[in-house]
Amino acid sequence: MQKRFLWVVLSALLFWSGGVFARTGVALIHGKGGASLANASTAWDYWTSPMISAVTKGYAVPYLVCHYDGTQYMWVAANQVADQLYDFINAQGITDLVLDTHSFGGTVTRWIFSNPNYYWKYAKIISVTRWVNTIAGPHKGSEAADLAGTLSGSWLTGWLVDLVGENTDSTKNCRTSWMAYYNQYYLYGTAGRPALPKPFYTISGWGLFNDWAHAEDFGLAALSAAASLPGDDDGMVAQYSAEAIGTLWFRTEANHHHNRRNDFKPIGTYLSYDF
Repeated sequence: MQKRFLWVVLSALLFWSGGVFARTGVALIHGKGGASLANASTAWDYWTSPMISAVTKGYAVPYLVCHYDGTQYMWVAANQVADQLYDFINAQGITDLVLDTHSFGGTVTRWIFSNPNYYWKYAKIISVTRWVNTIAGPHKGSEAADLAGTLSGSWLTGWLVDLVGENTDSTKNCRTSWMAYYNQYYLYGTAGRPALPKPFYTISGWGLFNDWAHAEDFGLAALSAAASLPGDDDGMVAQYSAEAIGTLWFRTEANHHHNRRNDFKPIGTYLSYDF
């Protein structure tokens, strides 16, 4: 954490001194969901304007809100994200990139950083990235995704399936058994595997009822119990999974619905400290 603080201070000093050393930018990468997340406007709504504004210090930092089909496998989504990141880096002359990811977006980003030769655009993205902040990433999978597979097609429990997403490729990707396989053979960063080429900082959640007025809060609390998420969790991803890679930055009471927003807890404000 001291290294992270020193990096931010050094970057600020270089900026204030007027030195032409780096062009900083930030990109937000959403989690899984529907195919509509391939639309830029839907991806924006996923994060919400207050969150994006907070992360970018009132839109002062050059930014990109990535959008990809939220039903796809991580390698398919990763290529869609890489195309946008590559264009953003070149168009803005970015040499110091921070990536803020939520949920499955952290897994998508790990694919890029673990497989630099899979797609030729990955190498440049990795080279200019300062670090990655991963919020509630299912780095060892999610028991909620396991549950979605068993409940698919059940009329009685269909609302739970809707909450975690239909049993799409991205949902299958997040199963604990599937992620165990990918962590063993394809992804870096977990215990016993090669280190990721750039620092990853994790944020995990432990709260469930953040706002009694939101149906999502009740749903996440029910999902946490139904899926038997072990230990503390945010209703979708357990802390052990979110913290399985990199360095723990902090834990938040914000649940999986609110930790991609800047409302119940000022997650976006914390992310803006990078600049």
